Amino acid sequence: MINDRSIYFQIPKVNHEGFFVQYDDLPHFYDQLHHHPELQLVYIMEGSGDLFAGDRIIHFEGGDLFLIGSNQNHLFKSDQEYYDEESNKHSKSISVFFNRKSLREGFFELVETNTIKNLIERSGRSIRFSGTVAHAIGPQMLRLINRNDFNRFLEILSILHRLGETADYEYLASVSWDNPPTYKESQKINAIINFILNNYKRDIQLDEVAQVANYSKATFCRFFRQRTRKTFTRFLNEVMVANARRLLIKTDLNVSQICYESGFNNVSNFNRQFKRITGLTPKAYLKKYENSQDEMPQSSS
Repeated sequence: MINDRSIYFQIPKVNHEGFFVQYDDLPHFYDQLHHHPELQLVYIMEGSGDLFAGDRIIHFEGGDLFLIGSNQNHLFKSDQEYYDEESNKHSKSISVFFNRKSLREGFFELVETNTIKNLIERSGRSIRFSGTVAHAIGPQMLRLINRNDFNRFLEILSILHRLGETADYEYLASVSWDNPPTYKESQKINAIINFILNNYKRDIQLDEVAQVANYSKATFCRFFRQRTRKTFTRFLNEVMVANARRLLIKTDLNVSQICYESGFNNVSNFNRQFKRITGLTPKAYLKKYENSQDEMPQSSS
């Protein structure tokens, strides 16, 4: 459903159930910027791409776990290969939608649910949980598909309680957003972001991306910063670094090859921007990732 404020999604059953569970098996994820009043806990079973939430863009893949805050603008843009007509790839996820009003008034004020209440309060900036946490919670998310109403309810409370207790997460947005864009603005942001994601490997000029939104360069820069809290250059660098992070852990390409494959035109600038955005050099980032995989607990199933 679309109203005159933004691309707004109405989750039809969340007002009749304490929690609404949705299983998606699609060629690719929905790639339009949107928001909804419900929080969304989403576990990526299969698929990869880029997640834009609030003012940040990161790469996602199977095994990731996110909590998207109430009315937080977001989109999951699958990698280009998922859009190919002959592709046999699937994008699968399990989502739990809920909000403070889903259950009886005061439910999240109970001592027993205080941990979940604190999680909800932190969710305004949206959250990505660590690989270790996602690995531990993933089997519980999968069990939701076949649970009946009461057992599903208990399972979800258990999941939220465990997530509320962990400190092993990162925020996706610098601030909570309480002013979603208008529908017209959302259309422009969608067009801009999808243009960047589809063309970042080449040298995108400011005037051509401004034309996508039908703005002058000056107006585009003001609009883009207002709605993403970033300059176009900063956002573009984050998109390129997100791709570089994926290539580092998924391929055997060396740093120089990854630099050019991600859209940078020299290794020095690539290393500088990578460290500025991630806090680590590419080699240090890869080493940290490999160490975290060594420490990952093995599945008991």
